[in-house]
Amino acid sequence: MKQLAILFFILFTTSAIAQDTGLIVGKILDKEMDNTPLPFANVSIKGTSNSVTSDISGMFLFENLKDGDYTLVCNFAGYETKEIKVHVDSYHPAEIKLSLEAFSLPITEVASAQNIDKKEI
Repeated sequence: MKQLAILFFILFTTSAIAQDTGLIVGKILDKEMDNTPLPFANVSIKGTSNSVTSDISGMFLFENLKDGDYTLVCNFAGYETKEIKVHVDSYHPAEIKLSLEAFSLPITEVASAQNIDKKEI
């Protein structure tokens, strides 16, 4: 009976400790390709060194985060960078779906860049 009580105590304290931190799970999608997964996109938490890369299915995960508000910065080469605010709660994982759009230059910038090139030649 004493062993059962010790086992119950260990399991209870382990589960209580495990719930002190939260997590953010998300998926990065390619808006240009009908929201297909965008693999290998960079996702970081603004103001920290925490950074991850989305996997082949566009999924990413941040673990062991304290409860509070965070700003995620998502970027991928050739796509516009997006920031999104997320609230982390140790009892409920924060779930994010984010679509990134391809980066585009306004036509005036392209035209002025072509004029500069012609003058230099």
